[in-house]
Amino acid sequence: MSITRPCVRVSVRDGERVRKHLLNAGLLDIDYKIQADGDSLIIPLTRECSKREMQTLLGIEVGVETHEFDLIRTGPRTLAEALEGVLSPEEIALLPRAYDLVGDIAILEIPRELEAHKYEIGRAFHKIHPNFVTVLAKHGAITGTKRTRQYELLSGLPKTDTIHIEYGCRIAVDLAKAYFSPRLLEEHHRLAKSVKDGNVVLDMFTGVGPFALHIAKTKKAHIVAVDINPDAIALLKKSMTLNRLVGTIEPVVSDAREYVRTQTPQSFDHVIMNHPSGSSEFMPEACLAVRSGGVIHYYDFVAGPSPEEVLQGKVTDLVTRTGRSIQRIGTIRRVRDSAPYEYQMVIDIIID
Repeated sequence: MSITRPCVRVSVRDGERVRKHLLNAGLLDIDYKIQADGDSLIIPLTRECSKREMQTLLGIEVGVETHEFDLIRTGPRTLAEALEGVLSPEEIALLPRAYDLVGDIAILEIPRELEAHKYEIGRAFHKIHPNFVTVLAKHGAITGTKRTRQYELLSGLPKTDTIHIEYGCRIAVDLAKAYFSPRLLEEHHRLAKSVKDGNVVLDMFTGVGPFALHIAKTKKAHIVAVDINPDAIALLKKSMTLNRLVGTIEPVVSDAREYVRTQTPQSFDHVIMNHPSGSSEFMPEACLAVRSGGVIHYYDFVAGPSPEEVLQGKVTDLVTRTGRSIQRIGTIRRVRDSAPYEYQMVIDIIID
């Protein structure tokens, strides 16, 4: 059986390296056979990708096109197909339709109604997606000052550590020790593009450092990456050895408030506040740290029909209380859905 799929065309000499990069990024469609065409290999992708995205990920120019491929794996392609006859139709309707990919680890969110079938679901998922080493289930909410959550092994190798790749940036992650969300991929990339060479950046809740790493990989900037969790900073330091950085990162284990109070006021061009459940409490420190004309990148959870309007009003009030004022509003956008009718939002505010 043949089907038309998005793909990349690369030279034979680059084929194996490109294949591994695509596999690690979850972009290699292993259901279809890689094809040879003269001095080129045509490699199937799981989704459409732009030429720019491929160049950023792979570090080389490749052709992006569509092509007919032969299916090399038969059997169920979805959890619903795999568990037909095992679960009732009502239970199948509750199966997770999406998952998070962190390196070679897949993370499922199992509905409470399917808790008794979680291992069957995990094993079925792993058969459909054998390229993952580990399949985990989220267990509980993100809690504590270290912003960690528990996970349960459903299938595969018992581990929570991996190397995650975003736009060619290698990030050391341990899900059990430090917060990381693959859903912020585009936000990491967007913010890094807004930083200029020579800027000084404060990342107040850096976690394992994805914002800091994306910036330092592409800009000759200096990033102070602060987190209260020493495990997160240890992972950031590991990532710094895995990437070729043009900027510099200064990892700091500290409470963000305490760190800011030891610094020269208004000395940062950018302040990143990616702690959407707690950023509002740190606005006085952010306004103390940012220079006039500098940018605060503020993240928050916002519910309701007009979240942009709500967020702008909230941030304006928070800044005014500190004695500073907003020169203008830059980007304001919905980063992702966090719950029904609730969004994780970002607003870039330029401070007077």
